[in-house]
Amino acid sequence: MSTNPNAQNLLDYLLNTSKEARLQPKGLSLDLKGFPLEVRSNSQALLETLRYYFAGLSEWSSTSNLSSEQTIVVYQSDVLENAIQQTEWQDWQREPGKTGRKDAVADVRLDEHPVRLLHKVKTGMLFMQPAPFTEAVSPMAFGPAETHSSQIINFVLTQYLNHHLRHQWLLGHASALQIHNHGLAIAGLSGGGKSTLMLHLLEEGQHFISNDRLLMKQQDDGFLSMRGIPKQPRINPGTIVHNPRLQNLISQTERERFLAMPSESLRALEQKYDAPVNQLYHEDCYQSEAQLDALFILNWQALSPLRTQVTEVDINDRKELLPAIMKTPGPFYAPNENGFLANGFEPEPQDYQTLLQHCKVYEITGKIDFESAKRQIQALLKNF
Repeated sequence: MSTNPNAQNLLDYLLNTSKEARLQPKGLSLDLKGFPLEVRSNSQALLETLRYYFAGLSEWSSTSNLSSEQTIVVYQSDVLENAIQQTEWQDWQREPGKTGRKDAVADVRLDEHPVRLLHKVKTGMLFMQPAPFTEAVSPMAFGPAETHSSQIINFVLTQYLNHHLRHQWLLGHASALQIHNHGLAIAGLSGGGKSTLMLHLLEEGQHFISNDRLLMKQQDDGFLSMRGIPKQPRINPGTIVHNPRLQNLISQTERERFLAMPSESLRALEQKYDAPVNQLYHEDCYQSEAQLDALFILNWQALSPLRTQVTEVDINDRKELLPAIMKTPGPFYAPNENGFLANGFEPEPQDYQTLLQHCKVYEITGKIDFESAKRQIQALLKNF
């Protein structure tokens, strides 16, 4: 029995309201690296946005033959505020370095199956995530979805992520690319520059793999595979203003405003822009998977007096670096039908330590200098 009756009432309301979206005559089918999904919505505009975003991975569907677990229902609405305010929520703990309220959760049950409601505090969006194997209900999103389509994209990709985590893939906090036939991952805490360094290397690279979250798994041959989240890079203004290839993503007025900001303030600014790599670099720039050959961990500082240096390390001797690659699956993940991860859950460092025995690990120290790091990494690749 739920200990949060208002949340239980909210769930009942959502299930009744969403029927209109599920019964729409046309949906959008997605095939994300062999993981099929279908999105149903009462908003054709939202489906068009998703079709454009997932170009090459999507097609229109007229009937739904998928299971509840593989169908996502999105209901465009602006009338949920009162119901949200009447529900008792628990703030979800944010990652180190992030401040302010972002997500709040409430756990309820549906026919004895765990269900998690999640409220996006800043946008008013509401999400409902069932635990796996809950056949009676699909993952659902409610609220001003057309205005906040990026959160719907994230919710779609969360289902893809959860599927992999339940099949023994490990989640890392890293950008990744393929360059000179080698797969590289770049890890670091938020704001450390991993996306910026990845895009610098991509100038000489072959394929973009992932921007912020990376799935890793040891294969039967002993090598590591890495698989990205099929999502365009979401980059900060500080990454854009100093990279000529990216500058058309913002106006000249915006660029001048960002350049006038102190560098530390610009680096801390949480304002994201999509970077469509297939348009910015070449038409087949995005690739879903590659072998993982080396991991570079950013441990540099903007005001360091030391020169930038890339040094190979033994992760067994440098376990303090592991938090830079560790990434919690987040509030939407339930490992099995018994329920969701607890608030404040931390991944097990030993899992990452064991996995990283199978690739080279480097630490980047000294001052933040993307060009120097790029040159040193390229020199290392010649000896791989």
